[in-house]
Amino acid sequence: MKELIRNNMLWGIACAALGTGCAVGFSCYYFEKEKTAELEQQLAVMSQKEHRAVIDQSINKQMEEIAYEQKRISDERTVEAKKQAEIAEEEKQSAIIAQNQARASEEIARKERDNAEAQSKEAKRQAEIANDQRKTAELNKRVADTLSYIALGRSLASMGSNQYQSGGNKELAKRLVFASYWLTKTYGSRNDLYHVSVIQALMEVSDSKTTWNNLHKGGITGIFFVPNKEKELVTVSSYGEIYRHVNQDDKLKTHNLFSNSALDFRSVYVDKAGTIYAASHTGHLVVIPANGKAQQVVLSDISHPMALDMYNDDMLVVVGEHSVALFNTKTHQQQGTLRVNAKITALGRINKHPYLFDEQGYMHEMVSTDKLDSKRKPTAVKGIVTAFARSDNKGINTYGTSDGKIYVEEKNGRIKELVGHRSRITRLKVNGNQLYSSSYDGKMNLWLYENEKVEPIQLFQSDQSDGWIRYFNINNKKTHLWSGDNNGNLTETLVSVDVMVNRLKAHLLTEEQWDNYIGKSASYKMFINSVKGGEK
Repeated sequence: MKELIRNNMLWGIACAALGTGCAVGFSCYYFEKEKTAELEQQLAVMSQKEHRAVIDQSINKQMEEIAYEQKRISDERTVEAKKQAEIAEEEKQSAIIAQNQARASEEIARKERDNAEAQSKEAKRQAEIANDQRKTAELNKRVADTLSYIALGRSLASMGSNQYQSGGNKELAKRLVFASYWLTKTYGSRNDLYHVSVIQALMEVSDSKTTWNNLHKGGITGIFFVPNKEKELVTVSSYGEIYRHVNQDDKLKTHNLFSNSALDFRSVYVDKAGTIYAASHTGHLVVIPANGKAQQVVLSDISHPMALDMYNDDMLVVVGEHSVALFNTKTHQQQGTLRVNAKITALGRINKHPYLFDEQGYMHEMVSTDKLDSKRKPTAVKGIVTAFARSDNKGINTYGTSDGKIYVEEKNGRIKELVGHRSRITRLKVNGNQLYSSSYDGKMNLWLYENEKVEPIQLFQSDQSDGWIRYFNINNKKTHLWSGDNNGNLTETLVSVDVMVNRLKAHLLTEEQWDNYIGKSASYKMFINSVKGGEK
């Protein structure tokens, strides 16, 4: 038993020892295995490194070979670049030489061009000088011809006028004057047509003046053309007469509308409705409606009415010596009075506003029906203003004075003094660039006021010593001037050159007469063709 236990114990010890040995052996085996694996791993790494080293060595060798190859290429390129630089330097030097040669050639070309231009300019200058000399010669010839023909025109006008006045060959007179007009118009300016000899000859031979003697018993103091009635006009006189006239074919048909010798009419106005207003120096206003009976109105607070004007469509301005009465044309009633401290001597209009002039040198603008604005007249206008006319289109004012002088105030303020009348100026009228004037000296004058030198053109002179021209007016077409004098004579004067010439167009010189009076220096054929072709 004990043996058995001892054997078992020994067996157990042996088993334990064997287990321990097995465990130790297993442990050693596992350790060796791990170590072997580690060595194998290290060997693999080393093998990789060796392989890598071989590869790197191979790569390094390749890189070295590449580097050597690149160095060889670089050396070859350096040599090539040096060679190209040398070629470029040679080309640069060649270019510099070529450029210098080009500059030299350009300088030569520029000098040749400048020389050519200078020669061209000189040639042009010489041509211009020659052309200017030719033009000057032609101009001098034209000026000489123009002056010669204008002088010839004036000479023909004087010859025609003398023929007509002497009662000689009036047909020849008309032919000479028309030829005078043609030469003057063809070779001169329109102003040359208003030379005294030419215009007066035209007026004479065209029968431009018609007078109706003693038409009124008193002096004619007002003339007004009926609106929209070209052939009709109204006249008034200092003997209290109001006449209406119809002018047909130079025959005047007169109708006595009103007559009262106790009245002394000084002005007349006809409105658009055909109503006639006549102001009497006695303080009365006579109103005659169209196709109606005359009405006599006594004005208050106004002495010696002498002029009429319209302020607006329904307010008539009646100007007295010291005051202005306002008369309503619709109600036929007086509507107030405006007073002026000094004696009123003239009435005018500027920009549709009535202007009054007094003997103290003031001008008064009617700015409303109850207000006058006063200021001094221009200092250059000497004496008492007795007549005034304005051209709104031209922007000029004209002043006529008691001593017969006329002043033209231009738009820029410059004032011209016109001398041609000896007595008081009674009326002025502007028509375009023409100024008409009348005076107690019996003259009607025409002035071309825009000319640098302004001289009067006498339209006519009264035959009577006391034939003072009291009033005149121009018809609506601006072709005829109508004037009335102190003896009741009414005169119609043609002032349109075009109308005068139309009356003479049928009176042409024959070729023989042309050669006799003018000669062959001017073309008779051109004269005939221009007239037949519509010369006016």
